[in-house]
Amino acid sequence: MKALLLTAPGRLECRDVPRPEGPPGWVRVRVRSVGICGSDIHYFVEGRIGDQVVSFPHQLGHEGSGVVLDAAGRLLPGVPVYLEPAVVCHQCDQCRIGRENTCRRIRFFGNPNEFPGCMREEVVVPPENVIPLPPSIPVEVGFLLEPLCIGMYAVARSGIGEGASVAVVGCGPIGLSVIAALSDAKPRMIYATDPVGARREAARALGADVALDPSPLEHGAASAVLSQTGGVDAVYECAGTLASIDDAIHMLRPGGVLMLVGIPEGTDRVAFDHSHMRRNEITIVNVRRQNRMIGRALSLLERRPDLPDILITHRFPPERAEEAFSLVHERRDGVIKAVIDF
Repeated sequence: MKALLLTAPGRLECRDVPRPEGPPGWVRVRVRSVGICGSDIHYFVEGRIGDQVVSFPHQLGHEGSGVVLDAAGRLLPGVPVYLEPAVVCHQCDQCRIGRENTCRRIRFFGNPNEFPGCMREEVVVPPENVIPLPPSIPVEVGFLLEPLCIGMYAVARSGIGEGASVAVVGCGPIGLSVIAALSDAKPRMIYATDPVGARREAARALGADVALDPSPLEHGAASAVLSQTGGVDAVYECAGTLASIDDAIHMLRPGGVLMLVGIPEGTDRVAFDHSHMRRNEITIVNVRRQNRMIGRALSLLERRPDLPDILITHRFPPERAEEAFSLVHERRDGVIKAVIDF
């Protein structure tokens, strides 16, 4: 079968590999579509995220959907499914208190030394990681549940209530997923910032009231947001750059909440304006993937059939994977979400 392998930084090869095998009772799925995530780009460009360092060749991919080939009688062959990428132990202290996303023994699709990625024609996974899709969600868009779950979790973690004012910094797939998820929280005002025009348009289509380009502004978008609001209640930082984090901090009102959702590129450490954060008593909340949000994300995707058309901008066959990854990394051609279709 075909599989995409990262063989060096910036180098992807489509190779023939043996069909995967798994323990009795696991489910075999024919992969249909896999979204390219920002973390995939980190591995593609840098070969690492923090202390997770790739050993080449490496199997990428964690945003997957497909159809069941063999589910040991649990599901009929041909059933369309979403592949939940986190394989957890259910036994550690974190799992026992309902924090499966920080499971001590978590194995995540496509992470070095954890679990093979799903950028290949077939996968074999635990039955709990196979989520049947309703008829209203086509299999080729089912992978969107992964970024949508993160957006849902970020909003839930922020604890904002109806009537709050919020900002989303960085309108890639995760930032746009946050904006889509905010519809359930019913904020009074949603600001969005991104230097790419197509992403600002997508933000407006998903519910942002104001979408700003931070590039020409003297202090990013913070000055514009502050001049209009006096500060927002929560900011979801989804870009992962030092400049965007600093911008997000200065958008907040005293007592506001900074949600760190993006993964910083090229560094494991970030610097904060501690004096400003202390004097304004800013709360920092980290977001690690998602926890128990699949049901909510399914509901959102069913209620917003326009979501796939807004988020998915490019599709590629496996043989053109390098082109797809480079497009996403360089943010060319109005790309938001690029997909590999097997």
